[in-house]
Amino acid sequence: MSSKKLALYVCVAWMMAIIGSCFATTCPPDFGGRCICGQASYNGKERYLVNCTNTHFNDAAMLEKLPIQTEVVIFTGNNVTSMPWNVFGKMNDYPYLEVIDMTNNNIQEIKGKTYHHVKNVKTLILNHNQLNITGDKTHPRIFSNFVNLESLHLTNAFSESVDSKEYLVALEQIFVGSNLTKLAKVHLEQNEIWSIKNPNIFCTLPSLMDIQLGDNNMSDISFNVGCIHNLRFIDLRNNKIHSLSNNTLSKFEELPDQGLGVKLDLMGNPFICDCQIADLLNWLRTTKVDVLQKESYICYDGLPASNANEQLYNVHQIQCAFAPKQEYQGTTVLLGILLFLMTSLILIIGYMNFTSVRAGTIALWEKVVHRGQYTHILSKPEEQEVHV
Repeated sequence: MSSKKLALYVCVAWMMAIIGSCFATTCPPDFGGRCICGQASYNGKERYLVNCTNTHFNDAAMLEKLPIQTEVVIFTGNNVTSMPWNVFGKMNDYPYLEVIDMTNNNIQEIKGKTYHHVKNVKTLILNHNQLNITGDKTHPRIFSNFVNLESLHLTNAFSESVDSKEYLVALEQIFVGSNLTKLAKVHLEQNEIWSIKNPNIFCTLPSLMDIQLGDNNMSDISFNVGCIHNLRFIDLRNNKIHSLSNNTLSKFEELPDQGLGVKLDLMGNPFICDCQIADLLNWLRTTKVDVLQKESYICYDGLPASNANEQLYNVHQIQCAFAPKQEYQGTTVLLGILLFLMTSLILIIGYMNFTSVRAGTIALWEKVVHRGQYTHILSKPEEQEVHV
């Protein structure tokens, strides 16, 4: 091959690469030139992406025109308060679509028919939105078309105007209505969750393995873990846990093989190292549950006061903070009883002497009245003399 022909082949190949690159980053006209479409690395793997990050869209109409080969949709940093019906259109099935990321779009409502043609999607990300799923705001089957969904991300996803206990009840109804049989991971971090009043919220997810509840306000594990047959990991980092109740500890011991193979993360909680933590300390030293980095947990406070800032795992001396209070309460109760007895005695004596007391009171009153009359007569002014 001559050098001229070789140079020509190289030139043609270079031009084709440039042309291919241009087409690879060009989306359909409906995207208005704001997004990037084409092959790119996503989580360490080459995928066909449609990337609309911080593109300031006020609606999601352009998503109806996704390229058929799309594998990952990144639609973040926009302002779409209500997701429309059939957000990906009515016609295409998108056989390669596996990831939908709709983080930070101020989404408040997802309609019952929003997500169609998503049967192959494995990951749905709705982090940092303002979802209201209570009342008539959301249909319980909003995720029913995600038949292969494995990972659901709802970090900081809900409106703070709604009590977390209420939207967790609604979320359980969505889990039931959507029949998410393959869902393995649920992310619920940063949602101002104080407690969970529906303990069976995760029981209808037969494939669930990982529950992420970090950066909330939970003081204990208030949901049923015994019904999660494939449980692998619970994240409770940076909550408000001072200790764990005996009821909670027994839940883990009742798991198959006493929780062997289950991981629990309690890092960053404000443990109070007084007598109330004795059962947790003993459990940490004996349990088969893999409590991650338990040797690094720190006492936020405690009794004796020297326990503060000590490593929880190394605390050996603990005192009870409530003994003085109990003694004070006992004294208060005793004084109350004595006061009651004295009052009762006075009332009984008064009742028994009621007749004599009444007679004496009447006599005293009559005496006062008569004395007043005499005083009135004696003080009557003299009649003036009339001279004729």
